[in-house]
Amino acid sequence: MKELNKILDIEYPIIMAPMFLVTNTKMMIEAMNSGIAACIPALNFRTIEELENTINEIRNNTTSGGLGINLIVNKSNIKVKKQLESCVKLGVDFIITSLGNPKQVIQQCKPKGIKVFCDVAEEKYAKKVEELGADAVIAVNKNAGGHAGNLSSEELFNIISKNCNLPIISAGGVGTKQGVTEKLEIGFSGLSIGSPFIACKEANISPILSMFLLKRMESF
Repeated sequence: MKELNKILDIEYPIIMAPMFLVTNTKMMIEAMNSGIAACIPALNFRTIEELENTINEIRNNTTSGGLGINLIVNKSNIKVKKQLESCVKLGVDFIITSLGNPKQVIQQCKPKGIKVFCDVAEEKYAKKVEELGADAVIAVNKNAGGHAGNLSSEELFNIISKNCNLPIISAGGVGTKQGVTEKLEIGFSGLSIGSPFIACKEANISPILSMFLLKRMESF
Protein backbone atom coordinates (compact mmCIF):
# COMPACT_ATOMS: atom_id res chain seq x y z
CA MET A 1 0.00 0.00 0.00
CA LYS A 2 1.55 3.30 -1.12
CA GLU A 3 2.52 5.67 1.69
CA LEU A 4 0.80 9.05 1.93
CA ASN A 5 4.10 10.93 1.92
CA LYS A 6 4.96 9.38 -1.44
CA ILE A 7 1.52 10.10 -2.88
CA LEU A 8 1.80 13.81 -2.03
CA ASP A 9 5.60 14.16 -2.10
CA ILE A 10 5.78 15.36 1.51
CA GLU A 11 8.17 14.49 4.33
CA TYR A 12 5.75 12.91 6.81
CA PRO A 13 2.59 10.82 6.12
CA ILE A 14 0.26 13.23 7.89
CA ILE A 15 -2.52 15.59 6.82
CA MET A 16 -3.60 18.40 9.10
CA ALA A 17 -7.31 17.63 8.86
CA PRO A 18 -9.81 20.19 7.59
CA MET A 19 -11.71 21.68 10.53
CA PHE A 20 -14.77 23.84 9.87
CA LEU A 21 -14.24 27.40 11.13
CA VAL A 22 -11.01 26.33 12.84
CA THR A 23 -8.37 25.71 10.16
CA ASN A 24 -6.94 29.00 8.94
CA THR A 25 -4.33 30.30 6.53
CA LYS A 26 -1.54 30.59 9.11
CA MET A 27 -2.12 27.02 10.27
CA MET A 28 -1.97 25.78 6.67
CA ILE A 29 1.28 27.59 5.93
CA GLU A 30 3.01 26.44 9.11
CA ALA A 31 1.88 22.83 8.65
CA MET A 32 3.04 22.62 5.04
CA ASN A 33 6.39 24.24 5.81
CA SER A 34 6.85 21.64 8.57
CA GLY A 35 6.76 18.76 6.09
CA ILE A 36 3.15 17.59 6.28
CA ALA A 37 0.09 18.18 4.12
CA ALA A 38 -2.72 20.47 5.21
CA CYS A 39 -6.36 20.77 4.20
CA ILE A 40 -8.88 23.56 4.75
CA PRO A 41 -12.67 23.41 4.23
CA ALA A 42 -13.89 25.40 1.24
CA LEU A 43 -16.91 26.33 3.36
CA ASN A 44 -14.64 28.31 5.70
CA PHE A 45 -14.91 31.06 3.08
CA ARG A 46 -18.00 33.11 2.36
CA THR A 47 -17.03 33.86 -1.23
CA ILE A 48 -15.14 32.15 -4.04
CA GLU A 49 -12.81 35.14 -4.18
CA GLU A 50 -11.82 34.57 -0.54
CA LEU A 51 -11.13 30.90 -1.28
CA GLU A 52 -8.96 31.74 -4.29
CA ASN A 53 -7.08 34.47 -2.43
CA THR A 54 -6.31 32.03 0.38
CA ILE A 55 -5.04 29.33 -1.98
CA ASN A 56 -2.74 31.89 -3.62
CA GLU A 57 -1.52 33.21 -0.26
CA ILE A 58 -0.68 29.71 0.92
CA ARG A 59 1.18 28.94 -2.30
CA ASN A 60 3.18 32.16 -2.01
CA ASN A 61 4.29 31.37 1.54
CA THR A 62 5.10 27.66 1.42
CA THR A 63 8.13 25.76 0.20
CA SER A 64 6.57 22.33 -0.27
CA GLY A 65 3.44 20.68 -1.64
CA GLY A 66 0.51 19.20 0.20
CA LEU A 67 -2.13 21.92 -0.20
CA GLY A 68 -5.61 20.43 0.10
CA ILE A 69 -9.19 21.65 0.02
CA ASN A 70 -12.12 19.85 1.64
CA LEU A 71 -15.31 19.86 -0.42
CA ILE A 72 -18.75 18.91 0.86
CA VAL A 73 -20.19 17.27 -2.24
CA ASN A 74 -23.83 16.72 -1.35
CA LYS A 75 -26.75 18.99 -2.29
CA SER A 76 -26.48 21.08 0.87
CA ASN A 77 -23.39 22.80 -0.53
CA ILE A 78 -24.73 25.05 -3.27
CA LYS A 79 -21.24 26.45 -3.90
CA VAL A 80 -19.51 23.15 -4.63
CA LYS A 81 -19.38 23.57 -8.42
CA LYS A 82 -17.62 26.93 -8.23
CA GLN A 83 -15.39 25.76 -5.38
CA LEU A 84 -14.27 22.82 -7.48
CA GLU A 85 -13.65 25.05 -10.50
CA SER A 86 -11.37 27.26 -8.39
CA CYS A 87 -9.44 24.28 -7.01
CA VAL A 88 -8.85 22.90 -10.49
CA LYS A 89 -7.96 26.30 -11.95
CA LEU A 90 -5.42 27.07 -9.23
CA GLY A 91 -4.04 23.53 -9.10
CA VAL A 92 -4.31 22.45 -5.49
CA ASP A 93 -2.45 19.24 -4.65
CA PHE A 94 -5.40 17.24 -3.36
CA ILE A 95 -9.08 17.40 -2.51
CA ILE A 96 -10.85 15.59 0.31
CA THR A 97 -14.50 14.88 -0.48
CA SER A 98 -17.10 14.49 2.26
CA LEU A 99 -20.81 13.63 2.52
CA GLY A 100 -21.71 12.80 -1.04
CA ASN A 101 -20.83 11.38 -4.44
CA PRO A 102 -17.29 12.38 -5.51
CA LYS A 103 -17.78 11.45 -9.17
CA GLN A 104 -17.64 14.99 -10.58
CA VAL A 105 -14.66 15.89 -8.42
CA ILE A 106 -12.71 12.85 -9.59
CA GLN A 107 -13.60 13.43 -13.24
CA GLN A 108 -12.39 17.03 -13.16
CA CYS A 109 -9.31 16.50 -10.99
CA LYS A 110 -7.76 13.39 -12.54
CA PRO A 111 -6.79 15.06 -15.86
CA LYS A 112 -5.06 17.83 -13.91
CA GLY A 113 -3.08 15.50 -11.65
CA ILE A 114 -4.96 16.59 -8.53
CA LYS A 115 -5.32 13.74 -6.04
CA VAL A 116 -8.77 12.95 -4.65
CA PHE A 117 -9.16 11.38 -1.21
CA CYS A 118 -12.67 10.38 -0.15
CA ASP A 119 -14.04 10.23 3.39
CA VAL A 120 -15.64 6.84 4.05
CA ALA A 121 -16.98 5.17 7.18
CA GLU A 122 -18.05 1.87 5.61
CA GLU A 123 -16.48 -0.69 3.28
CA LYS A 124 -19.18 -0.38 0.61
CA TYR A 125 -18.40 3.31 0.08
CA ALA A 126 -14.68 2.58 -0.13
CA LYS A 127 -15.34 0.16 -2.96
CA LYS A 128 -17.59 2.66 -4.73
CA VAL A 129 -15.04 5.45 -4.74
CA GLU A 130 -12.32 3.04 -5.86
CA GLU A 131 -14.46 2.20 -8.89
CA LEU A 132 -14.90 5.92 -9.56
CA GLY A 133 -11.13 6.44 -9.61
CA ALA A 134 -10.29 7.94 -6.22
CA ASP A 135 -6.63 8.01 -5.21
CA ALA A 136 -7.16 7.04 -1.55
CA VAL A 137 -9.84 6.69 1.09
CA ILE A 138 -9.91 8.39 4.46
CA ALA A 139 -11.27 5.86 6.94
CA VAL A 140 -13.26 7.96 9.42
CA ASN A 141 -13.44 5.99 12.67
CA LYS A 142 -15.65 6.36 15.74
CA ASN A 143 -13.14 8.65 17.48
CA ALA A 144 -13.10 11.26 14.72
CA GLY A 145 -14.48 14.76 15.09
CA GLY A 146 -17.19 15.98 12.74
CA HIS A 147 -18.51 13.16 10.56
CA ALA A 148 -17.55 10.21 12.77
CA GLY A 149 -18.01 6.58 11.83
CA ASN A 150 -19.13 3.66 13.99
CA LEU A 151 -16.03 1.44 14.01
CA SER A 152 -12.58 1.57 15.56
CA SER A 153 -9.66 2.38 13.27
CA GLU A 154 -8.43 -1.23 13.27
CA GLU A 155 -11.90 -2.64 12.56
CA LEU A 156 -12.36 -0.18 9.72
CA PHE A 157 -8.93 -0.95 8.25
CA ASN A 158 -9.54 -4.70 8.30
CA ILE A 159 -12.93 -4.40 6.61
CA ILE A 160 -11.87 -1.91 3.94
CA SER A 161 -8.53 -3.52 3.08
CA LYS A 162 -10.17 -6.87 2.29
CA ASN A 163 -12.18 -5.46 -0.61
CA CYS A 164 -10.48 -2.21 -1.58
CA ASN A 165 -6.99 -1.78 -3.01
CA LEU A 166 -6.69 1.95 -2.44
CA PRO A 167 -4.33 3.47 0.13
CA ILE A 168 -6.19 3.91 3.44
CA ILE A 169 -5.67 7.02 5.55
CA SER A 170 -6.75 6.90 9.20
CA ALA A 171 -8.89 9.70 10.67
CA GLY A 172 -9.77 9.98 14.33
CA GLY A 173 -8.39 9.48 17.82
CA VAL A 174 -4.69 10.24 17.38
CA GLY A 175 -2.93 12.93 19.40
CA THR A 176 0.56 11.57 20.05
CA LYS A 177 3.61 10.25 18.21
CA GLN A 178 2.85 6.81 19.64
CA GLY A 179 -0.63 6.98 18.13
CA VAL A 180 0.82 7.79 14.73
CA THR A 181 3.24 4.87 14.96
CA GLU A 182 0.48 2.46 15.97
CA LYS A 183 -1.71 3.42 13.00
CA LEU A 184 1.15 3.04 10.54
CA GLU A 185 1.97 -0.38 12.01
CA ILE A 186 -1.64 -1.48 11.41
CA GLY A 187 -1.05 -0.75 7.74
CA PHE A 188 -2.52 2.70 7.15
CA SER A 189 -0.80 4.75 4.45
CA GLY A 190 -0.99 7.86 6.60
CA LEU A 191 -3.13 9.83 9.01
CA SER A 192 -5.50 12.77 8.96
CA ILE A 193 -5.17 14.53 12.33
CA GLY A 194 -7.18 17.51 13.51
CA SER A 195 -7.68 18.17 17.23
CA PRO A 196 -4.01 18.48 18.30
CA PHE A 197 -3.52 21.33 15.84
CA ILE A 198 -6.22 23.39 17.55
CA ALA A 199 -3.67 23.91 20.33
CA CYS A 200 -1.05 25.49 18.05
CA LYS A 201 -0.39 29.22 18.38
CA GLU A 202 -1.57 29.86 14.81
CA ALA A 203 -5.07 28.72 15.78
CA ASN A 204 -5.49 31.82 17.96
CA ILE A 205 -7.36 30.13 20.81
CA SER A 206 -7.07 31.06 24.48
CA PRO A 207 -4.04 29.74 26.42
CA ILE A 208 -6.41 28.00 28.85
CA LEU A 209 -8.12 26.04 26.09
CA SER A 210 -4.78 25.27 24.48
CA MET A 211 -3.45 23.80 27.73
CA PHE A 212 -6.64 21.78 28.20
CA LEU A 213 -6.30 20.27 24.73
CA LEU A 214 -2.65 19.39 25.27
CA LYS A 215 -3.49 17.57 28.48
CA ARG A 216 -6.31 15.70 26.77
CA MET A 217 -3.93 14.61 24.01
CA GLU A 218 -1.87 12.76 26.60
CA SER A 219 -4.76 10.34 27.13
CA PHE A 220 -5.14 9.47 23.43
